Amino acid sequence: MTANFSYLPILRWKQGEQGALRNVAVADRASMLPITEIQLLEPGSAQPILQRQLIRSAGTEHPIGLDLATAYTGPVPLLALADLSRRLRHAGVYAWPVIRVPHAILDVAGLVHFKGHPAVILRANGHSTPVSDFSAMATATRKACGKNTLIYAVIDLYALGDVDVHAKAAILRHHVLTLSALGELASIGMAGGSFPMNLGALKPGVGNKLPRRELDVWKILRSHAGCSHVIFGDYGVTNPEPLEDIDPTKMNPAAAIRYTLKNEWWVLRGSGVRTKGKGGMSQYNGLCQLLIKSPNYSGQHFSFGDGQYYAHAQPGASSGNLTTWRRDATSHHIVFTTRQILTGSV
Repeated sequence: MTANFSYLPILRWKQGEQGALRNVAVADRASMLPITEIQLLEPGSAQPILQRQLIRSAGTEHPIGLDLATAYTGPVPLLALADLSRRLRHAGVYAWPVIRVPHAILDVAGLVHFKGHPAVILRANGHSTPVSDFSAMATATRKACGKNTLIYAVIDLYALGDVDVHAKAAILRHHVLTLSALGELASIGMAGGSFPMNLGALKPGVGNKLPRRELDVWKILRSHAGCSHVIFGDYGVTNPEPLEDIDPTKMNPAAAIRYTLKNEWWVLRGSGVRTKGKGGMSQYNGLCQLLIKSPNYSGQHFSFGDGQYYAHAQPGASSGNLTTWRRDATSHHIVFTTRQILTGSV
């Protein structure tokens, strides 16, 4: 199966992300290659819950990357990854295994388990993984899998803070040119995430704008000779770093809308939902009313999430919950980014 993708959304695969992907229109979904970071696995090899989740949310017509690194405390066993990917494909899911380059280095012989797979995705940290290792594993994967397996590469910068975007692009440029010279890859993508870990530093109100730094890095990278073909990937409205375990009874999250614009995120933020006298969860309805009246609003029919914002802005509407808030923000983001790239509006 040969496919051309414009966008690589990296999804944590919690309920919100599943709901966002499930409600993407067919035309938008065809341009995405989502990479799902599976959080937990069931005992045994069958994984019926994951299978149902993927069929329901990823569908059976378009590929999705299957990354198990978060579900393991150590390196992902390549045999287990290959076996699960194969089982999911037999169930109708176009699951493409995501092989972390450092894990492949520890088990080069295990790459043979992916022989016969239609495609694999090699993923590595652009900071900590030498490009020589990435190149060696791309060559080893081709040798192990044969000429009929497509190999996609993703160079991941992970969390991006207040960084020099030109310096980050320079790091990527070296990787891209080296990997491109191999002639083994179906495509090369970059990814990163600059959305903050939490919104505590932002003031309540509608004046919060945050730069999409990973998009800036990608635009600079693509301006370099030999790098115009690189595909864009990001973590959406989520920071790439894993959250520490927090007692939910001690949390006081703020009502907030994370809304993607062309070059930045617009955060409409309320107060803590448990703070006395601030309106609780119903603050969200007021934020939705402010959003849909703004020229920044993409419109009720732009995405599933945008439709939900419109619904919550109506009199007597429910306020939703933390999961649906993340679902709707992710829904708008992945649709907005897909169309932004396809139309060249970057």
